[in-house]
Amino acid sequence: MNRICSGLPTLILLLLVTLLLAVHQNKDEPVTVIATGDTMLGSWIEDIIKEKGHSYPFVHIKEYLDSADLHITNLEAPFGKLGEPYDKQFTFRVDPDLVHVLRAGSVDIVSLANNHMMDYGPEPLQETRDLLDLHEILYAGAGSNLTEARKATIAEVNGKRIGFLSYSLTFPEEFWASDTSAGTCFPYASFVYKDVARLKNKTDFVIVACHWGQELRTTPKDYQVELAHNLIDNGADVILGHHPHVVQGIEFYKGKLIAYSLGNFVFASYSERARDSMMLHISLSNEAIMKARIVPINVYNREVDFQPVPLTGDARHAFLQRMLLMSQELNSVPVGINNDGDIEMIVNR
Repeated sequence: MNRICSGLPTLILLLLVTLLLAVHQNKDEPVTVIATGDTMLGSWIEDIIKEKGHSYPFVHIKEYLDSADLHITNLEAPFGKLGEPYDKQFTFRVDPDLVHVLRAGSVDIVSLANNHMMDYGPEPLQETRDLLDLHEILYAGAGSNLTEARKATIAEVNGKRIGFLSYSLTFPEEFWASDTSAGTCFPYASFVYKDVARLKNKTDFVIVACHWGQELRTTPKDYQVELAHNLIDNGADVILGHHPHVVQGIEFYKGKLIAYSLGNFVFASYSERARDSMMLHISLSNEAIMKARIVPINVYNREVDFQPVPLTGDARHAFLQRMLLMSQELNSVPVGINNDGDIEMIVNR
């Protein structure tokens, strides 16, 4: 009995040391993020998914989605049954059952700040938030008032805290939240930089999603570049852009990454202009320069029928070359993209 008792402190000490070493090793691991563009699950895709299952859109890309610690996408339409459509050309609302598609696609965080989240008013926005809470999917960018819309969400991965904020700079202006009305968060200068800095103080990395720019435009506008730089100056590590439905270049600013537009992801449209896109694999670590890999995908739904397919061969090469040219125009330091899709700053050459 005495021998057993005398050995217990040593055993407990060994267990504590082992636990501390495991936590330390975990802290040193990078956090991998898959960032995807506009996701809209209404319209034509609803009947297909109801027939073929919630995992239908991800058949060809599941390995990429499952391999990341976090999958972040822009949820371009609310889930819900309530509300009346706003008077504009396109209004979207999605059957609440299709929230299971997000789970099937390993989605962890969604941006709610976009120009369709309020298409049917505040009721579907609240339905969406309730559904996301129920299915433990994190979100930011919209709420029942501006205070809620400004709130960040935080994911804890590999011993690190990843903060996420989301903003919409798209019209109609009536969709922007106010002190007394529901809506999306417009990044007013009076608070946006303070919110980013505050989030940085209590997290390891900050990711900011911006719904901005002009549809089908392949270059960012000056205000997007200025805002992205200011966000990074105040603590953001990654900027994820969407809204144009087509891809734009990637910029490294102070070693941080700005993806001005990720293009479409699973989007219920037969657009002739939005034919290819990308998933962006980002490694968050303490290295001075962010690492990212581009995964080109075919999103032309007349060919892929709402199932994004990785590009191969000449199509993949042409996409990467186009991304390289667009990115070179944005960077003051030369950038390169290798055959694996890795995009990097070229230094000391």
